[in-house]
Amino acid sequence: MRANTGMAVGGNGNARASERLRSWKEIAAFFGADERTVRRWERRGLPVHRIPGGARATVYADVPELKAWMQGRGPAPDGADRTAPRKIAAGRGLLLVAMLVLAAGSVGFLASFRGNETPPAAASHEPPPPVRDLYLEATYEFERRTAASLERARLLYGQAIAADPTFAGAYVGLANSYLLLREFGTMADDEAYRRARDAAERALALDPNLAGAHAALAFVDFYGTQDWPLGLRRFARAVQLDPGSARAHHWYATALLHAGRFDRALAEIDEAVGHDPSSRSIRADRALILFFAGRAEEGVAELRAMAASEPEFASPHAHLALIHLAQNRFEDHLREARAAAELRRDPEDLALVARGEQGLAAGGPEGMLRALVAEQLRLRRSGRGSDYALAAAYARAGEKELALRALEAARAGRDPRLVALRVDPMLRSLRGDPRFEAMVRRVGTRAER
Repeated sequence: MRANTGMAVGGNGNARASERLRSWKEIAAFFGADERTVRRWERRGLPVHRIPGGARATVYADVPELKAWMQGRGPAPDGADRTAPRKIAAGRGLLLVAMLVLAAGSVGFLASFRGNETPPAAASHEPPPPVRDLYLEATYEFERRTAASLERARLLYGQAIAADPTFAGAYVGLANSYLLLREFGTMADDEAYRRARDAAERALALDPNLAGAHAALAFVDFYGTQDWPLGLRRFARAVQLDPGSARAHHWYATALLHAGRFDRALAEIDEAVGHDPSSRSIRADRALILFFAGRAEEGVAELRAMAASEPEFASPHAHLALIHLAQNRFEDHLREARAAAELRRDPEDLALVARGEQGLAAGGPEGMLRALVAEQLRLRRSGRGSDYALAAAYARAGEKELALRALEAARAGRDPRLVALRVDPMLRSLRGDPRFEAMVRRVGTRAER
């Protein structure tokens, strides 16, 4: 099971390059409106995307997303009747263990890398049109969030850099691709973090005020080296440089969640939603933060609505699986965990779910928890899985001493999943034990590195 840095896919997988509008002028022409009016609609959820690091606010939009927005999946522009633009367009023709192992060491149990990134005012470089087109294609592939699309994004960002080595935004895209390839692909954590850091530092050498580069470095610091003070300072710097960056607010929110600062996390995720209300990834993560902030019913209701309206989107199912296991709703948990695993096509998740289902059928909740422990032991002995995941399974099954022993092994091995230690509901039975509390205090500090 790989650690997850983001549980989301963005964009429309059926969109073609020919269906992409590459400027405010083209977007306005699509609606038959003036540019000033269409720019206002962005504040009401119009799905536009930006290239970071450009001299101008270079934007693009995918026609399928605009059509979906017009058909009622986003707020109406300034109270206007949607029928007029629609007529114009018509002619255009786990188990909680699994969830935590997927989630920890990332932007949280959460996260996504949705990026309507507004370039900082200090940015001065504008890539030539062919390089901009490469970047747009890379960003589109990046937003699809599959192993294959992320590899294509990495290659396209690399081509953009080769054609224009001074394009800082392409280095940011490359850094973010590495961060996601450790989740969706096969890239090892250490290699992904190292490459992401190198790319982000190259971006900062070109533009010290590029918020996306600061956010990427903050991610590496918080989750890779687990230097929480430095990571949080860099996230704060990113949102200071670009207060309109949905991605920076989003990543900052999930880092704050792992640090146990739930109210602050909710404030930051609300900022992210405000800047990118069309991002389903941000909305799903906000619902999970609501759960941790003590507003479980509200969060569950939002996730259920998303799961019903976007059945191909894995994050709502994954988040619901986590919540339901924390609530001892075992059948609901297994149903949602299976849905998430099938959407992700993850064989290890599917194996965990199957063992859990068998255990529940044979021995009820205790049988399910024992089955999860057995599967985590099997994974660990085969060189897969993790000590942290095994510890979480032990703790949930009431095996306190075995859980603490596995956590010590995870700490000794610098398991990146330890980032979830402070808030993981699977470890609830360990809270109050002096050995566990000592580990909690050490996680995220320089002394633990």
